[in-house]
Amino acid sequence: MKLRFLCTIILISLFFLNIYALYFDIFWLSILSHIGFFIAAFMLFFEDAKSYSLNFYLFFTLTLASYFLRSFSEIWYFDELSLITQAAGYLVLMIEAVKYFKIKIGSPIMLVYFFAIIGLNIYLLLRHVFELEPYFSNLTTLLVAGFYYFNLAVLGVIAFLYYLNSYSKKSMFFISLVLSIVFADILRDMGVFYFKDISVEVAESFIRIGSAIFVVLFFITKEKKLQLINFV
Repeated sequence: MKLRFLCTIILISLFFLNIYALYFDIFWLSILSHIGFFIAAFMLFFEDAKSYSLNFYLFFTLTLASYFLRSFSEIWYFDELSLITQAAGYLVLMIEAVKYFKIKIGSPIMLVYFFAIIGLNIYLLLRHVFELEPYFSNLTTLLVAGFYYFNLAVLGVIAFLYYLNSYSKKSMFFISLVLSIVFADILRDMGVFYFKDISVEVAESFIRIGSAIFVVLFFITKEKKLQLINFV
């Protein structure tokens, strides 16, 4: 209990430290506070550390590595390597999530609806990437961004499938995690490619804290027996 209280205080302190870094435009301190979000979230539920699987440690390591590489974003291709590393972390989340659901084929109408949703997401993804194309310095950056957002779109589809296939708290934590990642990335892109506003960056940081907590809750929560439904 004392550890959780201490970690909660640390999370709140890191959030205000991040606001300080954003206000005074201290990039390295902002990155450091984001790394601290995940470490503090990990320690917040350290009593359940025995529930952490190998995939958790892989995702945790890849995420921290991604932030570390981003701190050198002005050098060589470290920014692109950061995106690739984070995309690899999303792949780990997909692998973990698909272990808990099975797909049952439903009516043709539901199949059409399902593939329409997937098609719409892919269309919006491609449109977003090509809208950002003028801001990318070279083809490599564009391809890496496309790879990153493709992984994010697939992660979203898997979260959708998992949530519809399970009534468990674990699936709710997973879809909350994915939504947090998506919204945080949208706010990040707004700040990087459109307009830089501290309120947008603060909102992103707050959502990042949520994603750090949700990823821990997802991995430590046990999956109950699935109640499958015909959704596709």
